[in-house]
Amino acid sequence: MKKVIAGISVAALLAACSTQEVEPEETSTADEADVQAEENSPGDAEEMEETEAGNSNSTEETADSTEENTGGNNSGETETQSGSVENVHEFDLQVEFHNDEEWEFEYELDDDSDMEVERDGQEKVTGAEAREEIEVLLEQINITTDRPLAEMRDEVLAALDIAAEDVEDVNLEIEYTDGETIEFDHESGNGEEKGAAEELDMDIDFFSGEEWQYEYERSDREGEIEKENGEEIEIEGQEAVEEIEALLGNIDITMDRSIDEMKQEVLAALDVEQDDVRDFDMDVEYENGETVKFKHDVE
Repeated sequence: MKKVIAGISVAALLAACSTQEVEPEETSTADEADVQAEENSPGDAEEMEETEAGNSNSTEETADSTEENTGGNNSGETETQSGSVENVHEFDLQVEFHNDEEWEFEYELDDDSDMEVERDGQEKVTGAEAREEIEVLLEQINITTDRPLAEMRDEVLAALDIAAEDVEDVNLEIEYTDGETIEFDHESGNGEEKGAAEELDMDIDFFSGEEWQYEYERSDREGEIEKENGEEIEIEGQEAVEEIEALLGNIDITMDRSIDEMKQEVLAALDVEQDDVRDFDMDVEYENGETVKFKHDVE
């Protein structure tokens, strides 16, 4: 009996010892959690690095996109002097209507005393008020040598709220701050086909100082060509008429074309390099009374 009791006591003692040894294992769970956290932290750090890298790339892409957009805007602003009020040094516009009414606009940069807007039957506008009105007009038009003349004429009339069919003559001249001057003048005809060229006046001034002048009247069979470069060369009469008519057969001066197109065509027919030409003036009148005139001067 004593042996049995002793056995039970030993068993109880062993159970108690076993219970005390288990408790440290329970506290080690926190240590394992710390270890696990340390094991997981490199992954988290890598994820954070990837996130930061992604944000950095996104920032760089945004910056690149901003640079691209800014570059596009700058190129649009510097593409041409025209279309910007700040680049206009002088501007003159005359519009004549079929009812004999006339409108005139005069503008000169930094000189309000030369600002003027005059419409028949209305009070003349001058000074700062005229400047403001003309600058609003200049912001709505784009006068260049690479646009068809008719397109620019219609753009001007639309900006002034004028119906094209009411207009007999539009004469516009603009000088930019870099010295370039563009002019066009269109007088409408009788509505019939333009027919052959009745008259031609053309002046070409070269950077070398040489000057060429062509004059022609079809009905009177008169023509004259003068070329001056130290010495003067003159061609008159039938010889000049034939040379000018041959030129007219190789060119097309119309409102549907740009100054660049027509100027290049004329100079090619005359075997002249465009880079040698400083000033170019062309004035042609057709059988139906239509007149097309343009001028392009460069410094």
